[in-house]
Amino acid sequence: MRDFLHKLVISVLVVIFMAAFSVLFPQPKFLHFIALLFVVLLFYYLGLPGLSKFVSCLRTKKKKKFPKLGVLNGNIDSPVGEYKCQRGNTDVTAAMWFTELRREFGPRKVKMITTSQISSAFSIIVNPFGDIFPEEDLKLHTTFYRICRFIEEGGFFLCTGGAFWAHQNTKVSEKEEWVFLSSQEGVQSLKDSFLYKEFGIVVTGDAFSDGKIQVQEPLEIQTYQKQEDEVYIGPLTEADARIRRFRALTPESSNYIPLVREKDDRSFPLAAVQYGKGYLLRAGMRLIGTKTTEFDIMIKAMKDIVKNKFSKF
Repeated sequence: MRDFLHKLVISVLVVIFMAAFSVLFPQPKFLHFIALLFVVLLFYYLGLPGLSKFVSCLRTKKKKKFPKLGVLNGNIDSPVGEYKCQRGNTDVTAAMWFTELRREFGPRKVKMITTSQISSAFSIIVNPFGDIFPEEDLKLHTTFYRICRFIEEGGFFLCTGGAFWAHQNTKVSEKEEWVFLSSQEGVQSLKDSFLYKEFGIVVTGDAFSDGKIQVQEPLEIQTYQKQEDEVYIGPLTEADARIRRFRALTPESSNYIPLVREKDDRSFPLAAVQYGKGYLLRAGMRLIGTKTTEFDIMIKAMKDIVKNKFSKF
């Protein structure tokens, strides 16, 4: 659609140039055609990129001043004729997210969308399915890279749970499958995920000893915020608040901003990871309901971002 509009604009401008040329020069000479060609080339290589940047700047300002929030409904094209997307390590459904966000931001600002509707028209998009996401091409990962492009162009994408661990083509299957499958001694490698391969995010996981599990997530931990965290996002938790940690971002990760920290900075249950002009909001928490500390943290974070018109990032 974007390519079509780009070509349409160029075609219209060429017609306008030709019309103006015929009015100014009813009986044009050869030098007039040379001048016209020079003007067209000048506009194409200098004026058009400048116009494109101006339009992009206006669109970005509009997104920040009049933000729209999208909640993925679990379908690729339509709820009709597709299976529902499964949820992984979250009990909060898409409908619950939609209801709570409409209550906080107003019904006009929040929309339930399919993955094919992901676009720069939205300021924040939420994937409510935890570890899993709808994917229309399990080999080329068309949907995943559409999400990446959304973030790269300045969007904020909130993901919870393991995130991008499993994908499901809801057009043809009612079951999800892992994106990457690589295990050592029967344990899946936490670096074999899109979180690590595309965003450089290393997450917490279960701890094993002699083949036996010693620590298993979700794990209850104490959290806190430093003053520098509140500069970005404002206060999100009370001192020493306890949450259920699940696949939280660790200090081994790259290019991130901690927003909520585990005691002693062992992990960051909420962090913003820069990707292009936008951010992946990484929530490494287990959601068991909307009336929980974990869910409250995420809602507060989005409210602060919207309230400050994305100016702190």
